[in-house]
Amino acid sequence: MAKSKFRIHFCENCKAEKKMQILGAVEGNETKVWHKCSRCRHNFLIDTGLLNVEEKKDLNDLVKEECSNYNPINKYEVGASIYHSDWDDMGIVTSKVKISSGLQAIIVEFQKNGNKKLIENLQED
Repeated sequence: MAKSKFRIHFCENCKAEKKMQILGAVEGNETKVWHKCSRCRHNFLIDTGLLNVEEKKDLNDLVKEECSNYNPINKYEVGASIYHSDWDDMGIVTSKVKISSGLQAIIVEFQKNGNKKLIENLQED
């Protein structure tokens, strides 16, 4: 039996980057490919044509005016560019995770500070 192919991708069900098994392309549209999350086993239809565009985003191409200002109250999408005013640094959201306290966090790759975990969607009481 042949080995399955895998890709690391954000799982909407698990809310984190997980290993996804590539199941196969949609007939007639080779850029849309079915994937199965190795953790939760949900199937997802992912447009790989859009993935290639997102992967080309480079940290050196970021412009401060085009970045969203980081605020722990806000919610961010994977691939979004953000500016952290305290660090005077720009970065790209690479994944989303749920931390042990139950809060949501984003992993951001910054130009100067490397990978950092930041709180998102913080509820004010």
